[in-house]
Amino acid sequence: MNNRLLSTVAGLALAVSASAQDVTRLETLGGSGSIARDINDLGQIVGESTLAGDAVAHATIWNAGVASDLGAVEPSGNSVAWAINNLGVAVGSSDLAGGLRTATMFESRGLIDVGQAAGSVNGNSVAWDINDSGVVAGQATINPGFAKGFFWDPANGGTAAGTLYQGGANLSINNAGVSVGHSFFFGDPNTATIALPDGMGGYLVGEIGTPGLTLSVASAISNSGIVVGHTNGAGLGTNGDGGDWQAVIYEDDGRGGTNYIPLGRLPGLSVSEAVDVNDSGLVVGYAFDGTGSGLAPKAFAWNNGTMFDLNELLDSGSEFVNLLQATGVNEHGDIVGFGETTDGNIAGFVIQGFVPTPASGTTLVFAGFIAARRRRN
Repeated sequence: MNNRLLSTVAGLALAVSASAQDVTRLETLGGSGSIARDINDLGQIVGESTLAGDAVAHATIWNAGVASDLGAVEPSGNSVAWAINNLGVAVGSSDLAGGLRTATMFESRGLIDVGQAAGSVNGNSVAWDINDSGVVAGQATINPGFAKGFFWDPANGGTAAGTLYQGGANLSINNAGVSVGHSFFFGDPNTATIALPDGMGGYLVGEIGTPGLTLSVASAISNSGIVVGHTNGAGLGTNGDGGDWQAVIYEDDGRGGTNYIPLGRLPGLSVSEAVDVNDSGLVVGYAFDGTGSGLAPKAFAWNNGTMFDLNELLDSGSEFVNLLQATGVNEHGDIVGFGETTDGNIAGFVIQGFVPTPASGTTLVFAGFIAARRRRN
């Protein structure tokens, strides 16, 4: 095999449009707060919301703006849904006794304790994503030691894979079964990793982050293969020293390694992280201040070299005073996240149809994967 990362052209890049659009507040399950985490192409949104009294928050699904309780493995405990596929199946985690949590699948037939089904040894696991084939990606202590990446589906069960070193997590999986996340040695920074099914029930896993003791995380991969995350690689620091990290797109450098495209930061905020990306290259995330100045984080959308502060969509009649994070985007350009409201609470939001204006340009993506430093697991 050729020891390199393969790339291809994804198509036209898009330039961000700053046209006014509504930012809609999501209702709760009876409490005062909610957080939106992901949205599928049907417009179904998942996240978490507090129940009456605000003592407990449960995983929540919003259909046409109406909130429904997805439950929890232990009904009196907290739960959260991190992702939803286009079949309406959501995954996340449920809190257990003793401060542990277990990866959970939320579907119409009820809950599945994925952590237990995958063989997590002490109940500490999280399901971070699920693709349209029903393959779950997450992290769990399936083997002794630190939590590591795992994959699970009802037909094949759980597989500990996707982690190169002592610990790590699979944070995102696309419909081709390619997953991204991070791995680490104890005491060292996270290194962005990518895992590709090998066709024999295993995975080829390799680094896509900057080599050496440099922080890098891959947060999401689109079905077209665009990978986003953040790193503090050379030249990305506030003063050019790499000290603070920045949102990036990872791409093949054409020489068997990985390059990254810096996405920038918002004015006055020294750090940025990319959380999600769609097939058109519309990236969402948030920027925050790492200097302790007290400035609040702000949600952003990015495309074709422009980072757009989503707070610029708020008008004088908005229920929000600050959009803190953008956490998910679908193929229609619908964006979800959460922010601070005028009544002093945290609430989920949705921006429907934030579709940038087409412009010229191309975006390089990971179309396949054969890493120079690879391991089968």
